Amino acid sequence: PGRDAVASGNRLYDEGRFEEAHEQYLEALREAPDSPIAPFNDGNALYRTDEFQRAMEAYQQAAESGDPTVDARAWYNLGNALYNQQQLDPAVNAYKEALRRNPADADAKHNLEVAFEQLQEQQQEQQNQDQESEQDENSDDQQDGDGQQDESSEPEQPNDQKEPDDQSTPQPDQEDQPQEQPEPGGEPQPQPGELSREEAERLLQAINEDPGEIQRQRRTTAPVRPPRRPW
Repeated sequence: PGRDAVASGNRLYDEGRFEEAHEQYLEALREAPDSPIAPFNDGNALYRTDEFQRAMEAYQQAAESGDPTVDARAWYNLGNALYNQQQLDPAVNAYKEALRRNPADADAKHNLEVAFEQLQEQQQEQQNQDQESEQDENSDDQQDGDGQQDESSEPEQPNDQKEPDDQSTPQPDQEDQPQEQPEPGGEPQPQPGELSREEAERLLQAINEDPGEIQRQRRTTAPVRPPRRPW
């Protein structure tokens, strides 16, 4: 049940008719509510129409299938949707889940590093802003308490803030080319540059124990890699 609707949705998806593909995937879900393929593909169709919140809900449903291959791909695409919405912390967690289920996924590793580096920069920027705000408040209190200050003296000017590094914000590629995908339940196809399980575990451990290591390894931010296509 639902296979014909999924196949029809895939044809529409490949033609760029994403809203119509979405309707077919919904029909497949009505026919086979427990199928993980229909919500995964529906998430992709919604992603392409910038319906990121609804896409995330579809990916979350697909990620609960219990099939490691489907789950890994759903977590990966969920990470991309979260990243696109600048929800960096949950995006990092989604890429981690994808790697735990498929340690050989080099794209998940790449995107995890990109999202994590940006999250660290975002947190550092917020910390700097909080410190500047606190300094401004202390300065205002000091000026209010100094009634004898020479009115003719010029107040000190704040230090110029440094401009952030000019880095383009990476966005998931919306025009990835079709590629063969593994059948649900099968082993992921090996890809050039894939990770071993040990490498993936070391990466996850490094992020948990020494967040600065990722930034030391990556000095430039590269675009995140595209979402997985429908089955």
